[in-house]
Order: sequence, then C-alpha cells, then structure tokens
Amino acid sequence: MSDPATACRHCARWADDRAMLEARIPGLASFGSAYGATVGESRLCLLHDQLVMPRDHCRDFTSRAAAAESAS
Repeated sequence: MSDPATACRHCARWADDRAMLEARIPGLASFGSAYGATVGESRLCLLHDQLVMPRDHCRDFTSRAAAAESAS
C-alpha cells in the first residue's frame, strides 16, 4: 500500500488553486466551473499537466517541505 504522506495532495506540484484550474483548462467554466462537481476533489498536477485525485501517487513526488528547502 502507498504511504499516505506521499499522496498527491502533499506534493509540491499539487495546484490547489481552483482559479488556476479554470485559467489553465480552456472551456472548463462551460462545464460549471472548477468550483463544482466537474472537478470535484481533483486538482492539477503541475508536473504532469493532468488532473489528479488527492490520494493518487506517482514516482515523481516532491514534498512541499523539500521544495521549500531547495528554493531557499
């Protein structure tokens, strides 16, 4: 089983900003917006440029803490 601590929702590349979703996915607003059921809990992965669920995992996980450390 995958470690919950490495789930996409904890990744530095997890774009939790729904406004960004609407800006990056043309036509999304025509389905009701990123604030409704069209997107649900999914968010944009900035690395893979795709919608992912909070509990998804991938081998490219980068913790937010590690990303903040490397940026400073």
